[in-house]
Amino acid sequence: MEKYKIQALPSVLKQINDLVDILYNNNYFSEYNHAVEYVNDLINKIGLYLPISQAKIPLVYRPIYGKHTQYVTIHKNKNTSYFVFFLQRNKTYIITYIGNNHTDGQYLVP
Repeated sequence: MEKYKIQALPSVLKQINDLVDILYNNNYFSEYNHAVEYVNDLINKIGLYLPISQAKIPLVYRPIYGKHTQYVTIHKNKNTSYFVFFLQRNKTYIITYIGNNHTDGQYLVP
């Protein structure tokens, strides 16, 4: 298997850390450790699928995505899909933003 590197902007790392609290505080999970497990699973799926998924180009430019980005869709469950925006430089993927179908779906290709 090819070697690749995945990096994330500091804003994305904060977004991922905040997601645990958001999920728990909004009662998506009744136990904090279940929210942590959900986010850890999302991180693992990003690492697995980012290099092998067919990337798309957003139809609408939004500064939050970054310029010249592509994105892949990670299906987490039947209700939620995450859109991982990134720049690719050779075998390095730099994640610039992570959104989901509830926040960004209307801006992206179905």
